[in-house]
Amino acid sequence: MNLNENKDNLNELDKERYQRFINGDIEGFEELVLAYKNMLIYFLNRYLQDLNIAEDIAQDAFVDVYVYKERYNGKTSFKTYLFTIGRNKAIDYIRKNKHMQYTVNIEEQTEISSEEDELIDYIIQQENKGLIAHTLERMKEEYARVLILIDFEDFSYKEAADVLGKTTSQVKVLVHRARKSLRKMLEEEGFTYEK
Repeated sequence: MNLNENKDNLNELDKERYQRFINGDIEGFEELVLAYKNMLIYFLNRYLQDLNIAEDIAQDAFVDVYVYKERYNGKTSFKTYLFTIGRNKAIDYIRKNKHMQYTVNIEEQTEISSEEDELIDYIIQQENKGLIAHTLERMKEEYARVLILIDFEDFSYKEAADVLGKTTSQVKVLVHRARKSLRKMLEEEGFTYEK
């Protein structure tokens, strides 16, 4: 089975889950949450730079899906729809709180719940044990965001364009530049990146 068939199967599964949810089966919604929660938190953390806030914003995005279930029309994948809601909420949060500075209690930082533990495992798995994550941290935010969507979350160019509020052509150019930048940064550290 190729990547496009996998995506099509996943999109159909998501639509089936959503339809069950619309019809009153709460398990359909719960399955969607389990399928996308960690990915969404990770994506939002790129905007917010705070895992706890990213988790809160992700929860808010799922609440929107739950409360306004009639808004999703199925024209895009559920994943694209959800990530777009999350992105918009993250941007709103940043705009409202741009004057705030955060202080983190070191004791709070060392206490990791089992749910955070799962998320950390997921992040490590997705990022080749931290090497690419470290490099993404040093990249332009726009480059890091587009690479996460395209290369790590397997979004199509169209889906990434919808999430980022850009045209497909802009995303293609951005991906090309981002990969070139990532490749150069990794080569400087003695590694290669093939995509």
